[in-house]
Amino acid sequence: MDRILIVVWWLLVLLAAVTACTGSADRPSQEADSVLEPAIEQPGTAWSGGGELLRKAAEGESVQLPRAQGLLPPVRADLHLDTVTAMMDRGLTWQDPSLEASLPALLDAGVNVVVQAAWIPRGVEDPRGVALGKLHRLRNMVQRSGGRAAVVTGPEQLEQVLRDGRLAVILALEGGTALTQGIATLDEFRALGLSMVGLTWTESSSYADSSAEPRTKGGGLTAAGRSLVKACNDRGILLDVSHMSDRATAETIAASRAPVLASHSNDRSQRAVPRNLSESLLTALARKGGLVGVMFHGPFLRAGARPNRTDVAAHVKALVDRIGAEHVGIGSDWDGRIRSPVGLQGSRDLPALYRDLKVAGLTDQELRLVAGDNLLRLWRQVWELRVPAAHRGGSP
Repeated sequence: MDRILIVVWWLLVLLAAVTACTGSADRPSQEADSVLEPAIEQPGTAWSGGGELLRKAAEGESVQLPRAQGLLPPVRADLHLDTVTAMMDRGLTWQDPSLEASLPALLDAGVNVVVQAAWIPRGVEDPRGVALGKLHRLRNMVQRSGGRAAVVTGPEQLEQVLRDGRLAVILALEGGTALTQGIATLDEFRALGLSMVGLTWTESSSYADSSAEPRTKGGGLTAAGRSLVKACNDRGILLDVSHMSDRATAETIAASRAPVLASHSNDRSQRAVPRNLSESLLTALARKGGLVGVMFHGPFLRAGARPNRTDVAAHVKALVDRIGAEHVGIGSDWDGRIRSPVGLQGSRDLPALYRDLKVAGLTDQELRLVAGDNLLRLWRQVWELRVPAAHRGGSP
């Protein structure tokens, strides 16, 4: 009798999942400047099973998902997604199945922490306006998630959202050109939930030089950049050195009193491109307690043939061996027009990557760290070093 009940239960779960996916696929696209996220099903309908699994994981249990076919670590984070840009460019909602990191895909894979970036393209006339538009859209899509996701602005709030069995969303800025009024703009964005800042993209800013333009302003962190690093430290905002020049990265690590992260960067010794981090930078980042999120863009993983999922696992394992599992994470860069490896086409494939990481030689504890525990640890450290507003002196 128990076996019959179990079979019936799984059939109901699968039927509900198929129904939810079909509904998303049939939803028509709208124009990017006018589309609003539709409210999705409330807890207790098609995707409620995912929430229950997340709640179990948040309590420290290993869980098994139907699509995962294996045990997953309790915290599963993606340190860099460009989903809001893909949505706005293509007139999509977060439920659209063509997104690599759609909400259903994230829930299906059991992902419970994501960093969603407000990316600033090169040469835009109003970078601050672009950032504001994307931050507001990110908040809108989370608010219309049917209670399944929540924007978090600190580590304690993040842990509470995980305990509640919801998806924690960290809002990030990718491109310091949007900080047109310096710290005043930083505080404006912070009021909207911004919790991570990358001072450059491929265009150097008034704060730091980009790896794509390493000699524009001498290659490093400017005086304004140093002030901004301090302001982020004071506010408990995470600093992201991905896309920075070597000198700017080294100077940011040194200037910050808190650990920093490279949300989506790889190991230059495994693939020699300027966007990846050199051995000296990886060592400095790790010594400061920082974190490197391995990203999935094929040309940053290997030359020549398109990489596959086992290549990504090998890259992660080599990085773990080099700087320690305490300093490695996953930052896919999905929905950012990357050339994804075979077998890593979207968030639903993350559980398979976890299995490949075990095959590559990671222990259970190392996998827990890489999958998400490192991000929580780092943000706690950053948070402990923040300064109350009343004691910030000249920094508003």
